[in-house]
Amino acid sequence: MDQYQWSNKFWIEEDKLFQPKRRVDNKISWQRPHIIGGFRSRKMNRRVEYHSLNECFFYYYLELDVSTIRYYVQPIEVSIPVLSRVENNKSWKHVPDVLVFRNGSKPLLYQIKESPEDVGGSFNQCNKRCELFASNQGWNYDLIYPKNLPDMVLRNINYLHGYLRERRYYKEELINDTLFKLRFGQPITVGELARSFYPMYHPNDIIPLIFHLIAVGKIEVNIFEEVASHSSIRISSDTNGHPIARFLFGGGKAEYENQSALKQ
Repeated sequence: MDQYQWSNKFWIEEDKLFQPKRRVDNKISWQRPHIIGGFRSRKMNRRVEYHSLNECFFYYYLELDVSTIRYYVQPIEVSIPVLSRVENNKSWKHVPDVLVFRNGSKPLLYQIKESPEDVGGSFNQCNKRCELFASNQGWNYDLIYPKNLPDMVLRNINYLHGYLRERRYYKEELINDTLFKLRFGQPITVGELARSFYPMYHPNDIIPLIFHLIAVGKIEVNIFEEVASHSSIRISSDTNGHPIARFLFGGGKAEYENQSALKQ
């Protein structure tokens, strides 16, 4: 397990090797409507671009997951041979979506899809070639479907991503005070914790800090319910990553299904 701890690694070689291999554009949007865009990545310290909302949601999630240390979008080219009766040795290049370095895991090469039914004409061939390429590199390979997440989880991913950016008044002393109060008052709501700082700080100044601490994994919240000022919070007890990560990498889906069954 120790060989897959990436926190103290220098990334100079990977930053050069895994530069994006394709441009983000909407040339085929008339065939397959999609949304393109980009954002400034807190983890990569550069702009990350996406070809669809599925990619956007997944990259937002990677920004929130404390165990994800580094990720590279469109990182490699995989040669796909042209199927022909004539042996012409022709091939074309396929670019998988993202390579993820996550503590406790081998590097993870992902294809991000709309749904399990989202299979084009070359899907199986690309899938097999990507899996073989990853295996030869000592990586894992998988398909992932971000829109299969519950709508509330997707909403919370999008909401919390907006609080990753640090504000000037997020000083270490204020952060420590917030965590100290929470540790001895938990469980408590976001609003109650924020009001406990009055009159030294207005609650409207503390609430963004609390959401920031949730986004970076210092504070735990029920990700399957709306994250808001009425949310109950506690000190994060999960050292393996963000609750969203549990859903995608194991455990969280069962947790969500158990909660849904209890409400019925």
